[in-house]
Amino acid sequence: MVISVSLVAIFADDIAVEHPYRNLQDTEDKWSIDYEPRRADPFSEECDWHEQKIITNPNSPLFSEIVVAESDDKVGDDNRYYRDTLSVIQLIKLEDSLGYDLNLSLLSIDPSNSSLLVLSPELYGNTSLYAGVWVTYEFDNEAMHHWWLPDGHDVCIFGTNDQGHDLFSKVVYGSRVSLKIGITVATLTVIIGTIVGSISGYFGGRVDEVIMRICDIFFAIPGLILAMAFVAAMNQITSLTIPIWLGILFPILVLAAFSNTYLNSNVPDADQVSDQAMGLIMQYRGVLLALVAFFFFVGWMPGPSWPDFFGISESRSWRAFASLGIIAVLGAIILADRRFFLNTSFEGGLGRIRESFDWTNPWRYLTFRTLAVFVSLALLFSFSGNEGEEIVLIKDFDRLWKVQAALIFTGWPGYARLIRGQVLYVKEMTFVEAARSVGARPGRIMFRHILPNAWAPLLVAFTLDIGGTILSASGLSFLGLGADAYTAEWGLMISESRRYFLLSPHLMLYPGLAIAVTVLGFNLLGDGIRDVVDPKNRR
Repeated sequence: MVISVSLVAIFADDIAVEHPYRNLQDTEDKWSIDYEPRRADPFSEECDWHEQKIITNPNSPLFSEIVVAESDDKVGDDNRYYRDTLSVIQLIKLEDSLGYDLNLSLLSIDPSNSSLLVLSPELYGNTSLYAGVWVTYEFDNEAMHHWWLPDGHDVCIFGTNDQGHDLFSKVVYGSRVSLKIGITVATLTVIIGTIVGSISGYFGGRVDEVIMRICDIFFAIPGLILAMAFVAAMNQITSLTIPIWLGILFPILVLAAFSNTYLNSNVPDADQVSDQAMGLIMQYRGVLLALVAFFFFVGWMPGPSWPDFFGISESRSWRAFASLGIIAVLGAIILADRRFFLNTSFEGGLGRIRESFDWTNPWRYLTFRTLAVFVSLALLFSFSGNEGEEIVLIKDFDRLWKVQAALIFTGWPGYARLIRGQVLYVKEMTFVEAARSVGARPGRIMFRHILPNAWAPLLVAFTLDIGGTILSASGLSFLGLGADAYTAEWGLMISESRRYFLLSPHLMLYPGLAIAVTVLGFNLLGDGIRDVVDPKNRR
């Protein structure tokens, strides 16, 4: 099921027979009202019909005895309106402006050109029809026929909705929207929950108590209600931006933290100074260094603050140099700390650092730490090239992005509590105690020993949560807090079809089945992965 839905989303452009257009801001796909009949039944021949108004008043500047059969307005790739010329196969009916039937002999198809309709003198000479008439005809609609279905069952296989959109095409394109929301939200919630849960479980104490109480606050409020409130609160936000200095600060701190762990693991400790005063300084030196760095970055100390220092020049070279310079300064402080406060000998340290770069052993770098370093470097290089004072994370923060942000905001506590339990379980194992006994740092223990052995339940929860996220996003759209009108989103399609449920139940049936199949597929996939990663669950 998951593979089928994924393939449909990937090849939607080739499978669908009707396609959306990009709005004027080029931010999302929209569907315009077209020439197909509204609420046509599945496989209905009416999908090959078109209704067109004809001016029959000879005094009107728009009057002509020969009328071109053409479609309603469409939107092209350049966002300009245009009309297609249609080839008429046969006339179906002719009505006046009040809906009364007229004789079809009043109108005919030009025998030399099937795209031209010829008005008879009786039609435009009748003053009672000066308000215009409506003609319904069958036209050559081969572009809307599915080549992989037999004749008679190859058009409008799901029918059309109230706007005249091909329902099959909208359901197909809706798979892209739903999978994008599900995978994006699940991935980001896993990342945030893993970071928070790891910190909570490993350090314990007050840190764990504070984090878990915050999670309890989130669990005390129903997730959907909290997501609705979050979407409503972000209603006025049109773009998501952060100050450029703040965006650069996070990868710098990550790189500095890994540099600290790396230097500490290659330069061994020595006996500390026995003086009591020096002992107090050593005990709180980490706090003092953290406060100095915090004041510098935030700008509470006199002189140039971190934003001012980083914003001296907008060139990439200066910003990259400033960022790497800060990392080098922090590394120098770490080395000075070990040299003067811990009386550490650097003898052989350079050789150990050089030997740690073992390029002949690629398995050495297949760790979470290596991934975090490369991601931080990529972010640092990318953000350094931004012009101005802000980094635009999401240029057009539309309603679908608001839904994703709301689900991320409400979803991370579950992962945090899950990974916390795994960390509490794994960190008491013998191999973790062995790593701690040989002096391994917390970062190394976390990324090299604990997290690689705690990923299995996280993978299962991630897979199951994709289906739940799709269901939650569809629920928000159903309530009117999700996708904008004329968007191919399954929850919105069900919401728009409520008023026609008794007359046209297929409008609700097909998007509902799409949601059910997708969510069921991810749930079954999660159950299968659980059986694979946990032999106890195999039957």
